Amino acid sequence: MKIMHDIITKRDLTVPAGFDDFLPGEAIVLQRITDVIRRHYELAGYAPMITPLVERPDVLFAKTQGEVTQQAYGLRLLNPSPEARDDSKDLAIRFDHTVPLTRAVVSNRHALFFPFRRYAIGPVMRGERPKDGRHREFIQADIDVIGDEELSLVHDAEMPAIVTGIFKELAFGDFTIRINNRKVLSGILAAYGFDTPNTSKQALDIVDAMDKVGAQRTISALERISSLSGSAARELIELIRTDGSIDDLLRLLRVKSYGDDVNEGLDELEQVINASCRLGVPSEILKFDPSLARGLAYYTGTIYEARLDAYPDLGSIAGGGRYENLAGSLSDHCFPGVGISIGVTRLVKRLIRREIVQAKVTTVAPVLVTLSEGTSDPTVAAPIAAKLRAAGIATELYLENRPLRRQMQYADKRGFSVVVTTENLARGLLRVRDFTTGEHIEITADKLVETVRAML
Repeated sequence: MKIMHDIITKRDLTVPAGFDDFLPGEAIVLQRITDVIRRHYELAGYAPMITPLVERPDVLFAKTQGEVTQQAYGLRLLNPSPEARDDSKDLAIRFDHTVPLTRAVVSNRHALFFPFRRYAIGPVMRGERPKDGRHREFIQADIDVIGDEELSLVHDAEMPAIVTGIFKELAFGDFTIRINNRKVLSGILAAYGFDTPNTSKQALDIVDAMDKVGAQRTISALERISSLSGSAARELIELIRTDGSIDDLLRLLRVKSYGDDVNEGLDELEQVINASCRLGVPSEILKFDPSLARGLAYYTGTIYEARLDAYPDLGSIAGGGRYENLAGSLSDHCFPGVGISIGVTRLVKRLIRREIVQAKVTTVAPVLVTLSEGTSDPTVAAPIAAKLRAAGIATELYLENRPLRRQMQYADKRGFSVVVTTENLARGLLRVRDFTTGEHIEITADKLVETVRAML
């Protein structure tokens, strides 16, 4: 590809579809939400780990099937030199954090301690059709715990507990964590004739899309790939969409005797739910949903999905599950794992658009120090800002020679909490204004830090 040096047009400056700029107000919201997520991950003992943005395609697709394999991006030089190596077929951009984690665990097995807990917060890319809430580049915040040959089910229970802590602190409103077990859903589908690897995968994908397309289209799609009658397909959908308490649903599915796999899945699910409650998850937050599928093929047991109750149209705000041997194609050694992921950029854009959170504050410093009008040396107020910064108070220093009125307008639009004005600095006095209440006070410089802290 030849790189042209023509005049850049206005259209050239638009962000490609499926990608986004985050201006300061949005980026601050994104960062603060990410900080909460990171803190809760670390509170539970998960350590950070960073893997490359790029993986080898044979590793990336080793345990992944279906649509996501058609959404992976490659990496190539746009304007290579004649002697440049063409390795474009050997480099693929990660579409999640779990597959790179697995590769890193296998290759560094002897340097790690198991169970191995790690979190990863960073960008991934998928070539999805851009639409509301769907981006081609987005930040995911993941936690996973990997075992060496075995991994207790209590780890599955810890995931809802961590998600509960995060979303309680973020306070976006009531939320529900839907929970299921792949053995339950796959076993029920097998009882209705979807009992081969191919038909089971197709049926899982159809059920996974039910929230988007509705029950009737799901029933029709199941009929098309099987010999099921319309009434049998409807019976299946009504069964997996049955509403009720966790205990009632567990009892109902056990009575129907769908086979050993379903019973095993129900036993695991009951253990996970009970342990989650002991780890502090309120029972009203957890909902057993037999229709929950989660699209990725590598899930084998517990699966989860969290949603905000008042905003079901926002879709999933967190999701994940258990995989017994994701590394099976990379190693003869068994590495079971369980994890959960929060699509941070997707979530933030939706929350801002719905005005669930505000992105009006465009400063990370709560304090602004202004200049007196007509000041010839803009650094005259620098010691004031330096004093606040030394005390750990983030402070911006206004360095343009502008009327005080303009400086106050700037402070208001940017969202500062406190403004320190220096028009009486020559007399050793400062005026500190609380922009939240409108109150202001004149103080001597030695009272600056305690006054500002009190207002903040």
